Amino acid sequence: MNPSLQRAVTSFYNLIYEAQTFATAMARIDTAEQEHYAGRIEGLNWVLDRCQELEDMDANLTPSSLQRILGEVKSDLEHELSVQRREKGRRADGREEALNFVADYLSSLITATEIESAKTPA
Repeated sequence: MNPSLQRAVTSFYNLIYEAQTFATAMARIDTAEQEHYAGRIEGLNWVLDRCQELEDMDANLTPSSLQRILGEVKSDLEHELSVQRREKGRRADGREEALNFVADYLSSLITATEIESAKTPA
């Protein structure tokens, strides 16, 4: 995989991790919004668990393999978002917000992977 794409994947994973760290710190500071931040943390934890393969990613991973992994993550994410929209529970708003945040970046990363796959001979 090209170094730029590898950096993008690493940055994507780190962005989610940092968002989780931020939400955790904010939950401790802003006690009035603690449940909302708890929902964000829950959503981001779900994404981090689902993206574990990205953290352990090998530099030799092909763009098409990465595209497959990201496609699976996106499919799971879309399903989880549909569940959140149906079940506006105690933490749903923060969780849905976190999942929407990740979805935008994931879509961009999938596009970059598609571009890179098109450049690489099969």
